[in-house]
Amino acid sequence: MRAAIHQLKDRMFIHPWQVTEDGLGIASEPYVALPLDADSAALGKAALEALRKSGRTVPHPKDWKAQAAARLKAAGVKSEKAFQAGARYVSIERDASRLTIEPWRNAGTTGDSKGFDPLPHLDMTLADDVSAAELGDVIRKALQLGHEQSDR
Repeated sequence: MRAAIHQLKDRMFIHPWQVTEDGLGIASEPYVALPLDADSAALGKAALEALRKSGRTVPHPKDWKAQAAARLKAAGVKSEKAFQAGARYVSIERDASRLTIEPWRNAGTTGDSKGFDPLPHLDMTLADDVSAAELGDVIRKALQLGHEQSDR
């Protein structure tokens, strides 16, 4: 099970990941937006809920623009470029007994290396029974770590 947490310019944006029939990870509803100043418990709770709703196998999209439309609308932007501009990203994965929170570096919106790159050497592991508030605190720390790597 896997979920995404994005810190955008005006909101926190959380969603589950599903796997297509072709094996590709894909963002899916429900998309949850929280204010940037949401408390750590609310952030952690939204991340845990996204994890619970992840891990399904879904049809491989035939129209990628249509696939992205609901996510972009929920994020309050009109394009992938606007979504990524200045964004911070953290993935969270659950296995049998733990959660792994991994920061990603924002490599920008142009050039050969554009997009988000994982930073596995900075990942953090928590027990699966962590409190929502503690998880929210670790998510914020991971968002900051990824941001610091993006500036390099």
